[in-house]
Order: sequence, then structure tokens, then C-alpha cells
Amino acid sequence: MTITAPTQRSTATIGDMFLKFQLDVQTCAVVPMLQTQEAIVLPASRVSVIPNLPAPVLGLFNRRSSLLWLVDLPEILGLTPIDRHAHSFDIALLKVGQVPLAVAVKSIQGVVRFAHEDIESPIGSFNPAFTPYLRGWILQGKELILVLEPEAIINADVLKN
Repeated sequence: MTITAPTQRSTATIGDMFLKFQLDVQTCAVVPMLQTQEAIVLPASRVSVIPNLPAPVLGLFNRRSSLLWLVDLPEILGLTPIDRHAHSFDIALLKVGQVPLAVAVKSIQGVVRFAHEDIESPIGSFNPAFTPYLRGWILQGKELILVLEPEAIINADVLKN
């Protein structure tokens, strides 16, 4: 058995934690774990569809005695929308301050770590309509990962109607 001195840290524990997920077949993204309450798989039958709401709003559902809005995150970002006829939804429960929001994604992939100084600026790298929701991007290996800004998602103009 090898014991590591307390002053040494492995690269697996350096950096902040982020929840990683697929937005569509080609696009991977993360949100900070500090603004993520949990990740769940929710049966579609538990979502109540509400008419006359903006297109990205999938409906309402009850979680631990609280009603939460469920929104289609890829659709908010201008990507391929989530299949509304799926049997279940992969969901990240975000919370900024006291404001909760459930976002449906293609698939949850787990938790990753990386340092904030490794995040590159999104300005000039992406479609300007997309950048308000981005904190930046990071390259891990050959994979480009978008770093999303939960506060911008919760305050998205399309959700304010």
C-alpha cells in the first residue's frame, strides 16, 4: 500500500466539480456542481404538460413536495430538441440563489473536474446567439466541452413569457 503525503494532490482531485451531459449527438456540456442540486431520470408520465407556454417548456413535475418547471435545454440553446415522446427524461436540477429549474438533456454522463483557469473564453468561438449561456469551453483530450452558465439559463428570455 502506498500512502501519499497530505501536501500532494492527484490530478483527479484538482479543480472544481462539474456535472457533464450530452445536449445532442455532437455537443457535450457541463454546469458547476455548486449550482446543481441533483441529476435524475424522470418518467415522462410524471410531467404535466401545460398549454400555451414557450416551446422549450416541457411542463411541470413534483419533486419532494415542490413543483418544478422542466425545460428543454438543447432547444433553449438552439440545438435539436429533446424527444417529447420519450419514456423518460434525463434531468439536471439547477438552482441559482433561491430559483430552481429542471433542465432536460439528451443524457447525463457524470461528474468531471477541471480548473477554472483551463476554461477558454466563448467570445468569437461560437454563434453570438449561443454565447450568452456560455461561461466558456474546455478541451479534454479531443473532446470539446461547453461550460454553461446556470444563471443565464434560468434567466433566458424565451422562458420569461
